[in-house]
Amino acid sequence: MHPSRWIGWRYVGRRVKRVEDHRLLTGRGRYVDDVRLEGMLYAAFARSEYPHALVRKVDLSDALKAPGVVAAFSYSDLEGSLKPWTFDAPSSPMYPLARDKVRYYGEPVAVVVARDPYQAADAVELVSVDYEPLEPVVDPLKAMEPDAPRVHDEAERNIAYSRRLSCGDVEKAFREAAVVVEDTLWVARKYAASLEPRGVAASYDGSTLTVWVSTQTPHDHRDELLEKIVPPPSDVRVIQPDVGGAFGAKIEVYPEEVVVPYLAMRLGRPVKWYPSRREDMVATTHGRDIRAELALAASRDGRILGVRGRIIGDVGAYPLGIFLPLIAGRILPGPYDVRSGDVEVLAVYTNKTPLAAYRGAGRPEGIFFMERMVDLLADELGMDPAELRLRNMVKPEAMPYRNCFGWQYDSGDYPGTLKRGLKLLRLRELESWVEEERRKGRLLGLGYAFYVEITSGGPFETAKVSLERGGTVSIVVGSTPTGQGDATGFAQIAADILGVGVERVRVRWGDTGLIGEGVGTFGSRTITVGGGAVIEAVSELVERLRPKAAEMLGVDPGRVEYRPGEFYVVDSPEDFVGLWDVVEQLYRELGEKAGEVLSAYAKYDPKKPVYPYGLHAAVVEIDPETGVPRVVEYRALDDVGRIVNPMLLEGQLVGGIVQGIGDTLYEEMVYTGDGYPATLSLSDYGVPTALEYPEVVELHFQETPTHHPHGTRGVGEIGTIAAPPAVARAVEDAVRRYTGRGGFRVRRLPVKPEDILAALAPKG
Repeated sequence: MHPSRWIGWRYVGRRVKRVEDHRLLTGRGRYVDDVRLEGMLYAAFARSEYPHALVRKVDLSDALKAPGVVAAFSYSDLEGSLKPWTFDAPSSPMYPLARDKVRYYGEPVAVVVARDPYQAADAVELVSVDYEPLEPVVDPLKAMEPDAPRVHDEAERNIAYSRRLSCGDVEKAFREAAVVVEDTLWVARKYAASLEPRGVAASYDGSTLTVWVSTQTPHDHRDELLEKIVPPPSDVRVIQPDVGGAFGAKIEVYPEEVVVPYLAMRLGRPVKWYPSRREDMVATTHGRDIRAELALAASRDGRILGVRGRIIGDVGAYPLGIFLPLIAGRILPGPYDVRSGDVEVLAVYTNKTPLAAYRGAGRPEGIFFMERMVDLLADELGMDPAELRLRNMVKPEAMPYRNCFGWQYDSGDYPGTLKRGLKLLRLRELESWVEEERRKGRLLGLGYAFYVEITSGGPFETAKVSLERGGTVSIVVGSTPTGQGDATGFAQIAADILGVGVERVRVRWGDTGLIGEGVGTFGSRTITVGGGAVIEAVSELVERLRPKAAEMLGVDPGRVEYRPGEFYVVDSPEDFVGLWDVVEQLYRELGEKAGEVLSAYAKYDPKKPVYPYGLHAAVVEIDPETGVPRVVEYRALDDVGRIVNPMLLEGQLVGGIVQGIGDTLYEEMVYTGDGYPATLSLSDYGVPTALEYPEVVELHFQETPTHHPHGTRGVGEIGTIAAPPAVARAVEDAVRRYTGRGGFRVRRLPVKPEDILAALAPKG
């Protein structure tokens, strides 16, 4: 029996309220900083004051004399006890505390442990470090010059990674092209800005090291601790408490998250570290910071013949995010049938906080680059942008389709969705309204973009499902939600298969002591891959119960089928026995041993990723006095596969859209020319608030089921991918309508008000 036949009966597809929220809304959430243990000590880290310097000496003597201080350590005190991170890329090791060189402002150099966090914060200011400053390298283009200072001696021209993506005959494509357009584009550096910064607490009882950490990947943390600590503890249990946002920045295992657990072992007392916002902004990985130099070749009628150029990622001081420019390159063709391409992908070291995943992880940049180039081509040809897109889209009959740079799209009707979206989102009417408002003096513009993205990758995800006496379903998942509401989705899926009320399903996650394997929450995979594991585990339980149900019905097991909550005789469906009657019978016969029969574990292999796609449109209004843009209306049509819970879906889409708006109009981690971060508080870093939320948000969906048993696609990053090119085009359109001139181009994100004002100024 394929479990997909059971989905969609009562709960899947309905707007079920989140089962997580009552606890959180009544103040019973527990985050890392809520972990309070008897005898707890508090750690504070001394960090590099230079972007690039040799470390000559670390003097802890004054810090050790400070009130309340219990201990203080530099790298020399930890050497041999904590292994460094090593990488396949050309790079020096990354030490848990800097050994002889610092490579970015904020790199941890020493740690002080005190009886309360305030004493620790005061004492860490007394750590004295003798630095020999070195010339930093900040611009990735200059970093690749032969005489540039090296971040790592091992990396020639500071190149951490390079790869050429190619297909077809690109020389022929450009030789035969009637039109070639070229541009340089850049999505600037971002900070994830979670409501809750990172943090870690740990205790050790002599055999088990227990760690609470704000993370997306507790199983990775457990494995990393067992590998990094010498000698390793007998057992490590990592607990993910409630997480106040993550967005990819809490995937990595950071130095502090290894040092603090080690200190708990060494000192024999619980230790906690919880950073300030300023500290988190330099100690937590950044995102985006990828640029592209691209050319498109096309025929006179708008057929794209080829693409060439290079994509350069500024990966900061260590190679944590060298895969990001490659992802941008892989997704670059987007929904278009581009047959020829030659793109060099480069990851380049600079003296900045390391780059790593941030919601979308390379896909927002790649789609932004191609959609900007398609708009440029439409302008050059004087062609309607929608018609140009339609002319170049992959046809549904070509699915599954392998794009020019190697990714195979699973399914989709891109032209049909664009045509439907133009009507459903009423874009032609919206364009007329924008023009009418312009005549009244408003500075409005309309932009839209079509995207395709990759979600729900492997390698696997796990679930353990138990049927308990009294009708309760207990689920433990290896997935690790960080606020998305996935436990509600899991409960809906299980409730539908088992025929119980969703309120009878209890879902737990984020504890390696409860489930030994798991991958984590990232890449829009949790409901799809984690939900697949739940379905397989529940299905296994149903199959285990079939023989006992047949016995209770007095028939051969081959004559017994299942429908939600009941086993019935195939040729006499009115003869049935309830699933919970079977469960109760097993408990009566086996006692507590029934728990072994009534608990199933599944490890779900997604086999291949899936590709959501859709059309997003934005209307932007610009203040002509300040040049500040604001999105006033946003409309979207997305193919998301089968919808488990529309409310969860809308929450993910709206959150992603607002982050995408932030990417486009407000957010940038700015560095000075000599390598110092200039945005060190949320007063300087422009996170969008409710005031920047569009006045109108209109969301539409189409459901094309995928190969997964519940047919979902994954939606968590759609907004950050689709919003930037749509909003950028709207800004461009507003300026052009107001001035009556072409030529203004949005080439970098975020677009700056001063650049808009300059474009609005009268010429001559």
